[in-house]
Amino acid sequence: MVTAIIVNYHSRLLTVRAAASVMADCPDAQLIVIDNSEDAVEAAELRRLLPPQAECIVSQQNLGFGRACNLGFEQARHDWIFLLNPDAFVLNGCIAELVAFLQHHPRVGAVSPLTWWDTEQCWLLSPSQLQTPFTELVLALALRHPRFGSLVSRAFRQWALGCLTAGQPVAQKMLSGGVVMLRRSALVAAGGLFDPAFFMYYEDTDLCRRLLKASFALYLVPQAGAIHAWESASDKGGLAVSSRLLYFQKHFPGSLLFRLRQLLERLNPGLRLPVSRQLGVCQSPPEFTVPPELHVGWVLELSPQPLLVPALYCRGRGSIAKISDQVWALLGAGDYWARIGSPDGRTLQGFHFRKT
Repeated sequence: MVTAIIVNYHSRLLTVRAAASVMADCPDAQLIVIDNSEDAVEAAELRRLLPPQAECIVSQQNLGFGRACNLGFEQARHDWIFLLNPDAFVLNGCIAELVAFLQHHPRVGAVSPLTWWDTEQCWLLSPSQLQTPFTELVLALALRHPRFGSLVSRAFRQWALGCLTAGQPVAQKMLSGGVVMLRRSALVAAGGLFDPAFFMYYEDTDLCRRLLKASFALYLVPQAGAIHAWESASDKGGLAVSSRLLYFQKHFPGSLLFRLRQLLERLNPGLRLPVSRQLGVCQSPPEFTVPPELHVGWVLELSPQPLLVPALYCRGRGSIAKISDQVWALLGAGDYWARIGSPDGRTLQGFHFRKT
C-alpha cells in the first residue's frame, strides 16, 4: 500500500491534477495534501476540488516543502511513501512499477520514474547529480578552461543519455524529490524524511546522501513514467543559495576542496564560456538548423547552464529542431544554451540565446 504526499502552495489546480493522477493510477493509495498557502480561500477551494478520499491538512503557516512533507509523513499509514510535486503527475502504471521494483530489491531505498518535462513527452529531464566539493570544483574549473569544460560537458551528456535510454533500471546517487517513491524502513534508518533545517531546495540532496550512507541504493526505473512541468524561474534563487550552503556545511564541514573552489572563484572570477552560435534575444521559440549528417537522428539539449550540466534532452530526426510552444512557456526570462548533436556525441553544435 502507498501513501502519496503532495504539498500545495497557491497552485490548487495543479495540485488537483497531481492528486487525480495518483488516484487514477493507484485507487487504494492514501492521499495526503498539505496546504502551505496561508490563504483561507485557497484552502477552501483546494478541499472542494480534491478527490473525496484525500486527506487535506491546512498548515497555519508556510512550513516550506521539507517540513510540510514531514507533516504528511507523520500521518502516513503505509510502507511506500510517494512524494509528488503539484506541477507533476504520474502516467499510467507508474506507481505499480516503482513499488514492484522496491518489493523485489530490499536494499533499494528510493526509486524515481523516467520523467518528461512536457505533456507531449518529447523532452526528458536529466538525471540528478549528487553534489560534492569535488563536483563543485570540477565545474568551477570547467567554466574557466574551455577544453576541460568541453570534456566535462561531453562526459555528462554521455552519462545522462546512457541513463535515460538504458531501458533497464539504473543505479543513481541522487533522485529528485519532485517525483520519488521511498521505502519507509529506509527513511527510518536514514534518520527520517527531510531535515527541517532545509526550508526549500537541497532537502532531497541531503536525504539521498543519508540514504546512501545508510547503505540503501537509489534507482531510476524507466518502465515507470511521469511528467514534471516545472517552470524555469530565477525568483527563488536566494533560497537555493542559502540551502546549498547549509547542505555543504552539514555534510562537508571544513572541506579543503570546497575552500579551493571558493579561492578559484575569487582569484579567477571571469568565465570562459563554450563557443556557441549567437542567436541574440528571442521573443518566440527558436528553430535550429540540423547539419545534414544528423538528419537521420539527433539529440537537442537545452539548459540555463553554459556547460549544459544539467540539461533537457529531446530526440528527433530531420533538418529542423524546434522548441515547442509548451516548453517555451515554461522557460523564464534569462540566458539559455542549446546543442544539437548525434546520439553518440561525435558531432556537436552549440547555440546561445536570451529569452526576454
